[in-house]
Amino acid sequence: MSKIARLMVATDLTERSQRAFERAIELKSQAGGTITVTLLHAVEPGLFPAIGEERYADAVDFLRGQIAALPEEKRAGVACNVRVGEPFTTIIDEAHRQNADLIVLGQPAKGGLKELFIGTTTERVLGHSDLPILVVKKLVRGAYQRVLVAMDLSEGAIRALETAYRIAPDADFLMLHAWYAPIIDFGASDFAQESQRVRELIDRRTKESLSRLAPRAAAPRFELIDSSPHVAIRNQISVFDPDILAMGTHARSPLKTAMIGSLAREFLAEAACDVLVARA
Repeated sequence: MSKIARLMVATDLTERSQRAFERAIELKSQAGGTITVTLLHAVEPGLFPAIGEERYADAVDFLRGQIAALPEEKRAGVACNVRVGEPFTTIIDEAHRQNADLIVLGQPAKGGLKELFIGTTTERVLGHSDLPILVVKKLVRGAYQRVLVAMDLSEGAIRALETAYRIAPDADFLMLHAWYAPIIDFGASDFAQESQRVRELIDRRTKESLSRLAPRAAAPRFELIDSSPHVAIRNQISVFDPDILAMGTHARSPLKTAMIGSLAREFLAEAACDVLVARA
């Protein structure tokens, strides 16, 4: 699999989005400056012309100022783009137009009445985009050191794992698979055999996936836990203290307002770490 080459950072001109931009610049620096970064802002459509033009000009000036504030050696390959349009469709359209490898977003805002019915912009992008999405929550203090992967063997989870390896090649990886053992006539020996079978399956799928990536010095660690995914992930976040949680998801509705999976939505809201989500 090729390395990350193009990042698109969607910004709503808030401090939350500033963290996303800083993470993108950090990833660019880790890659020796070979990654290009586009900073995108969508101006709300339907405004009175004078107001719309003013907001457009202000956004251009603000984004150019953010780039100008970077150290000179980090500005190369960083550009800004302001478009008029619905934010989530603009983000997706522009990401595809630029052949982005990863969309980087800031932490979702606290939901209001609109978000109650149709979801935040972040959730809507996650529900519609086929590109991996990194939601940045933490202050940027260097490269990612610990990555927790929620591994359910879905194609989305495999994509999340591969993307995590591309942006955190030197991190300590812990893969977590949670499942409930059958209740009926499932003795200790049967449980041990089934657990071993699940481990071998995940190990095989992981090796097949990671064989496409550059070799690493250390293989990822693995935990198989008899619990619900929600509880297992929450507990492991507390114990492992990851910098980033990587997980797969899928849209659960054919409607244009399709929501992301409940597991991804929960941890987008409650996880203190960054969250990387990939759809099948």
